[in-house]
Amino acid sequence: MNADVHALTGAYVLDAVSDAERFVFERHLGDCDACRQEVAELRETATRLGVAAAANPPPRLKHSVMAQIRDTRQLPPEAPVVPLRRPSSPWALRLSAAAAAVLLVVSGVLGVLLVRSEQSADDVRVQSDAIAEILNAGDAQVVNQGDAATGRMTAVMSLSADKMLLLTDDLPAAGSGKDYQAWTITGERAESVGLIKPDDGHATLEVTGIDGANQVGITIEPAGGSDTPTLPTVMAFDLA
Repeated sequence: MNADVHALTGAYVLDAVSDAERFVFERHLGDCDACRQEVAELRETATRLGVAAAANPPPRLKHSVMAQIRDTRQLPPEAPVVPLRRPSSPWALRLSAAAAAVLLVVSGVLGVLLVRSEQSADDVRVQSDAIAEILNAGDAQVVNQGDAATGRMTAVMSLSADKMLLLTDDLPAAGSGKDYQAWTITGERAESVGLIKPDDGHATLEVTGIDGANQVGITIEPAGGSDTPTLPTVMAFDLA
């Protein structure tokens, strides 16, 4: 079987394949459990984009945009349009499609937080820089955890960059007098890496110091956090 077929999962989910590629790939899905699972996971991430990016624009936005359209003349392109080329490596295609989906999730979650909370543009820029550093690393990974009962969370991480960004758009409140707390877990030792306080389900947390740890776990603790985690974990991200 051609290895290139396996690399079409991300492009297929993003509807970036030709009719011929779609026909071949959909036939391939009937025989490949790994590709079916990856397509399902990528579709779940893409479905969350609508929720993550949902925010009412300020009333002045339409007036501002219409004014810019009225006063700005469209200029012709200064350079000829160059057709995009399909990456020669199937892994390059897989990474670019996954990175595009992740960037959409990140921009949606950070945008909603900026609109709904007290988070400043500088804070959002710092988190955007963190995700760019992770995606530029050669070992970037995207992992989803949780379910409808616990809430869902996406971790974008790189061990070589020693960094992880946790993002969620449907995390329920931890409860009265409670906070979510994140931990790096190395063997029997757990070290707190911060609190997660969702705003209408949305939250982000940048985690460093993951290189050498076994897991990053999320627990529910008394407000303000604990010195040691209260088990069981709500969700955990393996760092193998």
